[in-house]
Amino acid sequence: MKISEFAFTEYYHQYITIEADDLTENLKDMIKVTEEDCYALCSSYLAQDGLLMFNVLSIGSSWERCTKGLRKNAMLGYFSIEEVCEKEARIVDPDARMIEKNKPFLEQMDEMFDDDLLKTRSDARLDSLRDLFYPDIVLAGIVSDSTLMEYDMCITGVKGPFLAGTLEQEPETDIGIHLDAPMYALPYVYDGNCRLFVLFAGEDLSEDEQNAMNKIITEMDKAGFDFNGLSIKN
Repeated sequence: MKISEFAFTEYYHQYITIEADDLTENLKDMIKVTEEDCYALCSSYLAQDGLLMFNVLSIGSSWERCTKGLRKNAMLGYFSIEEVCEKEARIVDPDARMIEKNKPFLEQMDEMFDDDLLKTRSDARLDSLRDLFYPDIVLAGIVSDSTLMEYDMCITGVKGPFLAGTLEQEPETDIGIHLDAPMYALPYVYDGNCRLFVLFAGEDLSEDEQNAMNKIITEMDKAGFDFNGLSIKN
């Protein structure tokens, strides 16, 4: 399968061998690359600007033989999703060496992000809504003129049962919400897939809107629910 055909959470923070072809030439400053070294064992993370990146743990001459450089502490290099999205890839069941090399790197890359945001990146419900290149950007429905339209929302975290984010792009038509305006969306299921519905949006919610949102958050918290699901409280 091509990387673009996988669901995001199938490979995010996991291990995947990519038929990288001549992209491995970009790694020659870190390791000797031969003509046969066309495969790269990678993991993945999101850069500070949200772009999906693949860190290269090792390279090799085939799907099965891709361990060259694995014993090096440093990553051999990095591929962006633009470079590899149409490359063939296979999910790998990691061994101890792979995990030992990759885990500290991923922890370092995640240090700059809020825990609630990190949890949303592992939420498979959102996979069908994610942008391929910037997975923190998801489609969210907003009602305008009695019509539900979907717009790009950049996830910033969660607030009780709501997925919190900001409007990513200025709409072509006036929907009463400006670029970068905060948005609070609830998940629902339509035709078997998870969708998002923006219940509250805008920089300045009215008093009634704020009270309504607070009531939903309070009642859901009493029941032990947040966006991530049911949690057992003492």
